[in-house]
Amino acid sequence: MKFVHSYTNPELDKNIIYFENNNRSGIYRWTNKINNKCYVGSSINLTKRLRYYYSLKFLQKTLLKEKSLIYSAILKYGYSNFSLDILEYCNIENLIEREQYYINNLKPKYNICKIANSRLGTKQSIETKKLMSLKSRGKNNGNFGKKAKEETIKKITKNFINKNISNETKLKLSLRNQGINVKLFDCSNNFINEFPNMRSAAKYLGITVDTIRKIYETGISYDEYIYKFELKDLRIWIYNSDYILVEIIENARKTSLKYNIAPSTLSNYIKEGKLYNKMYYFVNKNSLLNDKFNSPNILKSIL
Repeated sequence: MKFVHSYTNPELDKNIIYFENNNRSGIYRWTNKINNKCYVGSSINLTKRLRYYYSLKFLQKTLLKEKSLIYSAILKYGYSNFSLDILEYCNIENLIEREQYYINNLKPKYNICKIANSRLGTKQSIETKKLMSLKSRGKNNGNFGKKAKEETIKKITKNFINKNISNETKLKLSLRNQGINVKLFDCSNNFINEFPNMRSAAKYLGITVDTIRKIYETGISYDEYIYKFELKDLRIWIYNSDYILVEIIENARKTSLKYNIAPSTLSNYIKEGKLYNKMYYFVNKNSLLNDKFNSPNILKSIL
């Protein structure tokens, strides 16, 4: 089997590895020269992915949270006792298929998950299945991942926008201020942790926000985690005491400033559905979805 690149001593060849694989997407393999066990992985940017392997702090931090045979082996044997092969370069949309090919043929002992991407073969939420379905439709038109996100946002907009708002107002409203909740699972679909946004998830994992964002946009994960994303509509609907819509504000922070109400107080009024200063009701769609809003009149007017 011929490879694109083969590095017999990754410890000495680190800078060459970074240079030759920067901004290249493809399949890689770590092989233990002592016991001949190997690990197969893929990445949309091989250099960025491999940098994590060269960070002892990242490997140790990850092992505190979950099991990783390849991370443990690298820490135990050292880079000089491994060889690194770039099996092939390929387009992003073919990464999972090609990774699975090598997993099937090389049977890597260090791969805990035998299914490429760690998503396939595991139980998925209905939302994830829909997203993957939409994503696959977008492959042929060059909008891989992006089309799925746009379709999802359109559905959310259709379901949540108040029917009584004028068409002109609807056109002006945007979901650009949506928050994204991140749930993290291991390759066996066991829950690990939940984060209110991408930034906190990235900090926990020791990776960049851009990496999390790419996983969200493409649906492709390049580590041994399963990521599930949930969109949160951060906008606040303000109704008067007669349940007539006054305005919609982008988020709670701006609402707090405009109505001179403390953020914690605003949060309580949203959750409890109480009338503020005998004048306003503050409503958030996430509260509705979580069954925390208890005013039937407003609930009816919104939905």
